[in-house]
Amino acid sequence: MCDSDAPSIQKEPPEDGYQTLVDNFPNGVIVLFDADLRYRIVGPAVLPFSKRDAAAMVGKDIFELFPADTAAQLEPALRSTLDREEASLDVEFGTRVHHIETEPVDIDGDPYGVLVTQDVSEARETEHTLKRQNERLDQFASMSSHDLRSPLNVAAGRLELFRETNDADHLAAIEESLEQIDELTTDLTGLARSERSIEEYEPVSLDAVARSAWEIIDTREATLETEPCSIDGDESQLQALFENLFRNAVGHGGASITVSVGPLNDGFYVEDSGMGIPAEKRETVFEHGFTTGYSGTGTGLTIVQRIAAAHRFDVSLRDSSTGGARFEFHEQSAETVRTSKTSPADSA
Repeated sequence: MCDSDAPSIQKEPPEDGYQTLVDNFPNGVIVLFDADLRYRIVGPAVLPFSKRDAAAMVGKDIFELFPADTAAQLEPALRSTLDREEASLDVEFGTRVHHIETEPVDIDGDPYGVLVTQDVSEARETEHTLKRQNERLDQFASMSSHDLRSPLNVAAGRLELFRETNDADHLAAIEESLEQIDELTTDLTGLARSERSIEEYEPVSLDAVARSAWEIIDTREATLETEPCSIDGDESQLQALFENLFRNAVGHGGASITVSVGPLNDGFYVEDSGMGIPAEKRETVFEHGFTTGYSGTGTGLTIVQRIAAAHRFDVSLRDSSTGGARFEFHEQSAETVRTSKTSPADSA
């Protein structure tokens, strides 16, 4: 128990207490910067992320310490801090992502700022992964609750009518519904195929994968033409991409069309000699649930776009030289990759 009559003991803060805080700052870096955006105090002595010597950073401004693009991200946040506004932001440095918090302070009447940063690369990657998984779950829920239910209801209703009338026309409608369910099941499988990180990708011959996909679907009287082309990727996902494009082309472009697969300077293309897709529909054709002659279930092109994005390709749709549809897959720029996916990465 405490003795209420016991005298209180006032402990003095340790000498150089601020240095103790700096040297022992947990799981991160702490900085005091001045009005010229120079680092005046930096700690711990060896930075935990980049292993840089903190003493070598003291007295240098952010433009001397970091690449131009990193300094450009930091500058407005630090200047607003000097204007008495706190800042909170993520900054990429090297291959790492850091979360930064700032606080304005006055020292002898002069404006300064305190900056603390912690490595959040894994946390941001986890957030991105969860977001991607949630998007896929939403697609599963939509397909299960609506897309699959509709043909099931049609089949059940026609079966009841057949039992009542013995009219064989109802059996044809049931068969059509079952074929649609089979397509949807294939699409579900495409969505469910495991995703690998881009670091795990291996060289894949696109012309070989395209021919394998061609053999799986009902190609009717259509013809496939391929040129040698390779990218780093996941063979299973890429086969699902080609299966969906081929099924759409053959199913809705005509039984005897020609489908071509070939290289581009920064990617590859898939085109056909069918009827094409109207220009006004090309912006929405990749949306889940949007159907055209090219996507009867409303999911095939969603899968195509998702697989392309996982391989860091942008997909666009235009006319082929024969008036059919041409899907072009171009490598994403570094800026697009940065904004679409938080990459793990080495720090401030």
